[in-house]
Amino acid sequence: MFSSIADGLRAAVKQPKLVALLWAWYSLLSLVPGLPALAWLRDGLDLTPAADSALRRFDFGLLGDLLNYNQTNVLALLTTTMLVTGLVALVSSAFVMGGILEVLGGGNDERSFMHRFFRGCGHFFWRFVRLAIVGGVCAGLAVSIVAPVVGAMTMPRGDSEWEPGGYLGGLVTVLAVAATAALFLLALDYARIRVTRDDSRKMLRAYFGSLGFVLRHAVATYGMGLVVVALLASVMLLYVAYETNSPAASTGALLFVLFVFQQFTVIARVFLRVALVGGERSYFNRIKPVAVLANAPAVMQADAVQHTAGEGAADTPASEAVSEAAASASADESSGDVR
Repeated sequence: MFSSIADGLRAAVKQPKLVALLWAWYSLLSLVPGLPALAWLRDGLDLTPAADSALRRFDFGLLGDLLNYNQTNVLALLTTTMLVTGLVALVSSAFVMGGILEVLGGGNDERSFMHRFFRGCGHFFWRFVRLAIVGGVCAGLAVSIVAPVVGAMTMPRGDSEWEPGGYLGGLVTVLAVAATAALFLLALDYARIRVTRDDSRKMLRAYFGSLGFVLRHAVATYGMGLVVVALLASVMLLYVAYETNSPAASTGALLFVLFVFQQFTVIARVFLRVALVGGERSYFNRIKPVAVLANAPAVMQADAVQHTAGEGAADTPASEAVSEAAASASADESSGDVR
């Protein structure tokens, strides 16, 4: 598990263009929910003296006043924004993940970075959309079953005389729902990796096969995700610490510093996402190497090795075995030519 995480971090470090492109991509997409929110805040805060407190920290009282007295239909605005953002996120994720996996699996591909990225985006887009729909339906059904079942099981604890029992029951329910949703999200990642590597067009088989893979290797698959989440939480804590202890962003210089810190957190999130995908790809290739026929030509076997190895996988036992098979086949062909 830890060697796969290291492979993923190395892959992210070696792809600064990929991290920069994804940062620019997500910054552009953030305008979808951001612009309506800014318009609503500007309408409510332009002539409000109490808005000065928002420069220092988030103010629930000010938010409550905006919700009560602002003329904007907040419910309609939030509903529309969430629906549009969800749709954009679904399309964007399916589009971008193909490019990420194509770049990470490029190996010695001499084509330009942009060519490989957008080739992967277009080549796997509709397959990844289908995978996302399958995963979303499965996750929704599973969560709708797990949440009430776990809630019913923890209800007696909440009704007991022990005061923290209710909070503990709620925490257990939240953790169970999060673990269930994570299962299907991880399966979606590994299904995308499987489809990209094998160029499969059978999405149901790819998804449910990856679901079984995650369940069989739950410690490693969940563990890699938790490590990346912990690293991201550390970055977010640094940002919160800065915001808490910094002076109010009332000047252009302080606003610029705040913007830099915000973008640092976004870049860190993108970097860790690329590292997670690279680590998952390395782990999947290590556990399930590409099958190579013993009697296949050495050139085909060498291509399979390159396809499987990726970044950092050449040191794995599986790829070493395939390399030895390719060398043996080449030697057999040479001896046949001599005879």
